[in-house]
Amino acid sequence: MSSSSKSTALAGVAISVLVIAAVASIGFFQANYAPSIFTSPSISSTTALQPGQYVNVTIPNGAGTPPTGYTSGAKTAFGFTPDTITVVIGRNNTINWINDDTAPHTATSDTAGVFDTGTIAPGASASLTLATPGTYTYHCSFHAWMQGTVIVKSA
Repeated sequence: MSSSSKSTALAGVAISVLVIAAVASIGFFQANYAPSIFTSPSISSTTALQPGQYVNVTIPNGAGTPPTGYTSGAKTAFGFTPDTITVVIGRNNTINWINDDTAPHTATSDTAGVFDTGTIAPGASASLTLATPGTYTYHCSFHAWMQGTVIVKSA
């Protein structure tokens, strides 16, 4: 076998190994990470929402499109319905965000690390329970014009 043939064969083996590694990596990603990107994680401390113990906030169809005249960075009351809610600890302090839009959304606290629903896929919902009194402003991390407020009161 000539040295040129050996080089060609070696290059073919190297390319085959790279293709197999790429396919394996894609498969690993799809099996382990991709499902969580398009599903809505349940971050509620409750296993099932009980009537009267939660408040629904709807993300209406079209919320993924900025309102007419929106200026980047402006405060709006667009995208969460209602945009301001008041809950009482121990009574109805679980919030359930329902995505009726065709785009994915989040409900992410303006204060880092306080709460984040993760991605709420179209047609899905995500809920969480807030147990510390205070006023929490939040937004959709995909759509800056979507902003809301949760006021949590003591029992």
